[in-house]
Amino acid sequence: MCTGLEILSAIGTGMSVLGQAQQGQAQQKAYNAQAQATLNEGAYRADAAKQQAEKFRKAGKTQASEAKAQLAASGVKLGEGTPLEIDKEITQNAEEDALSALIGGKRATTAAQEEAKLLGKAGDNAVTNAGYGAASTVLSAGGSMIKSGWKTRMKAEG
Repeated sequence: MCTGLEILSAIGTGMSVLGQAQQGQAQQKAYNAQAQATLNEGAYRADAAKQQAEKFRKAGKTQASEAKAQLAASGVKLGEGTPLEIDKEITQNAEEDALSALIGGKRATTAAQEEAKLLGKAGDNAVTNAGYGAASTVLSAGGSMIKSGWKTRMKAEG
């Protein structure tokens, strides 16, 4: 037969277990939300890098056109020699800048994905640890109840 104290102890243990489980789930949700925010930030950075790359390419085309116009106005023949080298150098520099921006965006995306994986794992660990905490609480409470029950019986029998 259970005493009122044993019933209260069992209820307290149940509430503690429930609280630990809910805390683990709440932590997991928080980690998952943080992981999603990290992924979003990586995607924003990749998009910004693409836009920056297009700006570099557009600026390179504009600069090359302006250089051609200036050279043509001064009477230089375009499409060969120095004018051709100037055009190639401007185009190459613009493309290098564009590729550098794209690489930076890719790195930001990769870093965000890796961080999101770690955050997801941390969320999983929070749930697992809450489960271990709850199991420990149940075992501890059970051990205390058994121990107190034995003491009570030993006093009653002795």
